[in-house]
Amino acid sequence: MTTPSSVRITSPGDLVAMVACTLTFHPSESLVLVSFAGGSTRMGPVLRTDLPGVGEIESATAEAVRALPAEYRHSALLVVVSRDPREDVFRDARLVLTAAGVKVTGAIHTTGTRSGDRWRCLDHGCGDAGTVPEPHPTVAAHMAWTEQVMLPDREAIEQTLTPVDGVTLARRAQLLTKHTTLTTGVPASLAATVAEYHARHQLDDELVVRLIAALTDQRAVVEQLREHTSQIRVVLESLVRETPAPWSAKPAAYLALAALLHGDGAHASVAAERATTADPAALLPRLVSEVAASAATPDTIRGLLTRF
Repeated sequence: MTTPSSVRITSPGDLVAMVACTLTFHPSESLVLVSFAGGSTRMGPVLRTDLPGVGEIESATAEAVRALPAEYRHSALLVVVSRDPREDVFRDARLVLTAAGVKVTGAIHTTGTRSGDRWRCLDHGCGDAGTVPEPHPTVAAHMAWTEQVMLPDREAIEQTLTPVDGVTLARRAQLLTKHTTLTTGVPASLAATVAEYHARHQLDDELVVRLIAALTDQRAVVEQLREHTSQIRVVLESLVRETPAPWSAKPAAYLALAALLHGDGAHASVAAERATTADPAALLPRLVSEVAASAATPDTIRGLLTRF
């Protein structure tokens, strides 16, 4: 998620709590890189990877650096979320970052990112330690405003896109095949079908077909993503669950862009993966997957969308 500029991080505990809010889930056994642009104290992309094994730390860190936009390779904080401190992770990751020109300004070990979890500073000569506080009220309000929910782990994110039953998907595949074959006219208005979904708060066969048809209007999709990100994101998430492949590829790709507009890289990654799985040969899912893997900021995504 994007973080409100008015929030001040005054302790390592605040930073750990912010990491979970930014990822929108509570990571475990993870290496987290919190980036900053030169001359700025505002957080940039927050990258998470599974905690590397011995001998894998340097390659995992190098991959994270490559994923960072160039403007955010100035400085970074390292956070290891694990039961054990794993000081080897800090040592090897710091070496890679320093060699890449990224200044490491701090290192924190924490047992978790939930309120009450224990953290301690691992910088040389730093003996600070404490417990993770509750997220800043401004951040919590921002998450509620953008309809984002804190999930317990990354697996829970994947479960939000679990497909509905196979019988429903098979029936809709027949309907979508028939509609694709017979349709020659102008698709339904995307804005109208999105509004209809929010009035019903559920999808039926007919609305699924009309929404999939409406998503063929790329300009309308871009307008919805730019102007009504939260509303279209809710619709796309439902559509990904309730639409069979390969038709689910396009809503999944657009869902990834909506998540990136919220600074929600974890959801974007899962949605992009779902899109490429649904239709591996399609160009849009492949392009969006590349964008999601690049740790693009919300401003970058807005810039891309303005070109349409």
